[in-house]
Amino acid sequence: MSDAQAKDEVYQHGHHVSVVANHAKRTAETCAAFMLPLLRPGMRLLDVGCGPGSITSGLAERVAPGQTIGIDMSASVIETAKALAPPAAREHLSFEVGNIYAPRFASESFDAVFLHQVLQHLRRPQDALRKVRTLLAANGIACAREVDWGGTTFFPDNAGMRRFLDLYYALARRNGGEPDAGRHLRGWFREAGFAYMRVSTSTTSYADPAATRAWAETYAARTLHSNIADKALEYGLATRGELENIAEGWRAWGRDADAFFCLTHAEVVAWKRQAPLAGDAGAAG
Repeated sequence: MSDAQAKDEVYQHGHHVSVVANHAKRTAETCAAFMLPLLRPGMRLLDVGCGPGSITSGLAERVAPGQTIGIDMSASVIETAKALAPPAAREHLSFEVGNIYAPRFASESFDAVFLHQVLQHLRRPQDALRKVRTLLAANGIACAREVDWGGTTFFPDNAGMRRFLDLYYALARRNGGEPDAGRHLRGWFREAGFAYMRVSTSTTSYADPAATRAWAETYAARTLHSNIADKALEYGLATRGELENIAEGWRAWGRDADAFFCLTHAEVVAWKRQAPLAGDAGAAG
């Protein structure tokens, strides 16, 4: 895929403050736990779709003094990542605008590549993973984590949130993405040429009053002000009044004393050319 084609990709959430602020709370420990045991000091690591860089910074700590580079197609979010980067890490951590379809890096120049909630938004995730594979050294690993919206559970039921899920799926299909990316992850890696991989799952839950209210407010704001709102109106998938009703549905759910929300994620560790070493946890295949 050419650089021009890559520009046609639509990041469904966009970079409204409600999105970036929430993403900046993510950490390597919560979002890349499946990868951390495989990292070693001195490795060279690439984080694709790094956003505000909070996960990237945690990964950089694990591979320092090796170099870590975070790339994202959004110039604004890269500036945020640079501003938030720990001063002590800046000798071995950097951020730059870039896309995985047309990377500036030489083949076999990274020991590890990480993608967090990126592939679900791409029209051709297999092509992106093929590029990732070319960037990996012979013994390199690619690690990805993707949500599967089809596995979402929440309580109590709520008409506004149900409408949000319908809208989210419609937007993803229109944009060329895959909201159920988690279940496709293993197949996408296999189609990209990775023969050996380990698959795991994890969940993100919101189950106390502070967490459910914060999650509800985040998604109410996204519904009204982020790229979700802009594209829903542009495509004619919702009216402004419908978006207001959806946002109120989120807020009403978040205030409920029994509110619960759970997202399911699939995770893959894939080796470029060789099977995992004997005794490594998990199965290859």
